[in-house]
Amino acid sequence: MEQRREVDRNPGDPARRSTAPGSLFDLVPSATWVLDADGRIVMWSAAAEQLFGYRREDILGVRAVDLVYPPFTPEQQAATSDAVSGVDVFAGLYTMRRGDGTLCTVESRAAFAEDLDGNRFVLITSMDSLVVHKVEADLAIREALFDQSPIGVGIFDADLRYVAVNDALAAINRMPVEAHIGRRLEEVRPGMDTERVRTIQQRVLETGEPVVDSRIFGPIPVDGSPRTVWSMSYNRLEAHGGRILGISCSLIDVTERHYAMVKVDAARKRLALLNEAGTRLGATLDIPRIAEELTASVVPGFADLAAVDLLEAIVQGEEIPPGAHAEKARLQRVASRGARPGRYTDELLRQGSTLVYAADSTFGRCLRTGGSYLMRNVQDEMYDELIHDPSRAEAARALGLHTMIVVPLSARGVVLGTLLLGRGEGRPAFDPDDLTLATELGSRAAVSVDNARLYHHQRETAVMLQRSLLPQNLPDLPGIAVAHRYLPGSSVTEVGGDWYDVIPLSGGRIGLVVGDVMGHGVHAAAVMGQLRTAVRTLAGLELPPAEVLGHLDDIVVGLGELHYATCVYVVYDPVTRTCEFASAGHMPPILVPPTGRPRVVDNPPGTVLGVGGLGFEQGDFAVESGSTLVLYTDGLVETRDRSLDVGIGLLCEALEGPPGPLERTADRIVADVHEEPGFDDVALLVARLDALAEDSVASWWLPAEPAVVSRARELSRKTLTEWGLDPLVDITELLVSELVTNALRYGAGPIRLRLLRGRALLCEVADAGTTLPRMREADDTDEGGRGLQLVNQLAERWGSRKSGHGKTVWFELPLPE
Repeated sequence: MEQRREVDRNPGDPARRSTAPGSLFDLVPSATWVLDADGRIVMWSAAAEQLFGYRREDILGVRAVDLVYPPFTPEQQAATSDAVSGVDVFAGLYTMRRGDGTLCTVESRAAFAEDLDGNRFVLITSMDSLVVHKVEADLAIREALFDQSPIGVGIFDADLRYVAVNDALAAINRMPVEAHIGRRLEEVRPGMDTERVRTIQQRVLETGEPVVDSRIFGPIPVDGSPRTVWSMSYNRLEAHGGRILGISCSLIDVTERHYAMVKVDAARKRLALLNEAGTRLGATLDIPRIAEELTASVVPGFADLAAVDLLEAIVQGEEIPPGAHAEKARLQRVASRGARPGRYTDELLRQGSTLVYAADSTFGRCLRTGGSYLMRNVQDEMYDELIHDPSRAEAARALGLHTMIVVPLSARGVVLGTLLLGRGEGRPAFDPDDLTLATELGSRAAVSVDNARLYHHQRETAVMLQRSLLPQNLPDLPGIAVAHRYLPGSSVTEVGGDWYDVIPLSGGRIGLVVGDVMGHGVHAAAVMGQLRTAVRTLAGLELPPAEVLGHLDDIVVGLGELHYATCVYVVYDPVTRTCEFASAGHMPPILVPPTGRPRVVDNPPGTVLGVGGLGFEQGDFAVESGSTLVLYTDGLVETRDRSLDVGIGLLCEALEGPPGPLERTADRIVADVHEEPGFDDVALLVARLDALAEDSVASWWLPAEPAVVSRARELSRKTLTEWGLDPLVDITELLVSELVTNALRYGAGPIRLRLLRGRALLCEVADAGTTLPRMREADDTDEGGRGLQLVNQLAERWGSRKSGHGKTVWFELPLPE
């Protein structure tokens, strides 16, 4: 007995737990207790101890009415006793005081019982009213959802037989509710895909994993209307303790929504196709590539084959002539693609072939009218009319093409060509929505083709403009040989502003220029032309390189808009074999000695042209005779994937080895360094620098004394006689004496006299003075001022220039024939 009491006092002990599967009793725990005839508690269960909070030894013998709150009056006790004694079962709602002093409301049911001795007892079962109300509410909600839901709901047992259906499901199945009970699904809906449904039911029953929105199609209607589509969802039903009861099924007729979603999905796919095609078509300005991208966008996703035919004039880059769409229009198949490669596909498409369509053919009408044509069911006799080629028509039959679309490639009111689409066996016929999509694709492709056509026309115009602004024939000068290259950017970029030039200067010197106007287009080319002209003009003023760039910077700033350019200007003196140069943020020159390795010449400091006000510094370097000097723009060495340093390194590698012909050297540079397609244009100048022959140069330093004038005439006469230039002796003596006299009078010693024999006779008189001579009109009474007038009248050319040590005045005389 003692052990039994211990178990009773510990209702949570495993020895007292039920091992039966969970049920409804687990949801609403009930407390059982017993009263004797006097209303005193004589039995008290463990559940009562848990519900009310009184221990058994404390509560036995207590009157039940003493637990009620508020306490019963004698009249209430009598009334309750009379009511209970008059029925077999009595139920009521009471507020009870718990052992800890709190209150709880319970629903109690009382029933009379007698033992064998005739003693009467009251057996009471009590439940927490809050729990009861919650369970009642849950049941009411579930019953309402089940019975009143417009969704068909069915309950299957573990054998997958109906145990309950609501009215909505009975209506869907066209069978009374009671007719479902005990039957399986295939017995109720034999026309449904019952094998698949039963597999789903069994899997849900075994795994417990729900299935949501599984689409099931009904039988095919005999009237050709769309099949009914159901959305079925399954869940496993389990009791409170985990016992499997069966599965539930909800069924919704989603026919309209399904086919609406099919249309939406088709529209979404069409939109995706349009977006993809638009992206691919807009990524290039190459007409054949545009046609290829169009066919790649539609095959195989939208069609089994596609072909793009363009008017021959467009393919050849010409203007569309009048009557191009008239009788016997000539087109060229620019691109084609088939989903099933093979002999028949190749025969039908024949990429690159010329096509001639009669005016009354489908293609001819498409070209003339700009209308789109849909052939949903191509019959055998239609192949010849559509294709106008027996072998191609036979290939179309062999491929099983049963539906076709022909749409125009029309842009800005002009038909540029046609797009042919076809589908073979196993694919549905094209419908009007497909025709709309194909027409839109054709329009977008046509705009891309027309843009590319117009762009190429404008680009060719810009390239012609730029080439016309570049030097057409570089001068052939002593002491230097030159090779040059100009490479426009790729077809997807506009023409740039790169240029080069070779400028003959006094004293046998040569100016070498390479520049790059930042930006692209006709405007950049026009600015380039202005700067090239300005450089030639400034160089003709005999200004040193740093001053040339300084004035050029002022010119760029004065253009009024934000223009920037880089430029390097090198002056080579073949007599002294030295180069003076200045750079405005340009690529460094590369110098290759005849027997050495290429080296990068460090640029003197200088910002890009257009910044203004910062000035430029000048540098110089000595040159061995036979050296190669390379000037270039950044488009040669820099790309999107290659840095300047790497590109310059590649250029130096291309220049290694013994010197070869300049043209071959320029070709090797382009082949080894320039990447195709280049996104920037390139100007390249390769110069072979040689010294003048020693027997063609004579130079003397003379003291600043009056007697030096006769000495200068004597030296000039003797040198010209040795060179065989006797016809020039007298005029040379006269002009040399005038220049030396001017140097004595207006300059400072020492004086240098230099004669150079080249394509002309050049005479230079240099002194340490810094004031450049200026020619003026001399009056009849003036004793001086006539020297430069004589030089201007007798010399072919003359001029003056400053140097780091003073000034030089020079003149040229043509050599005798």
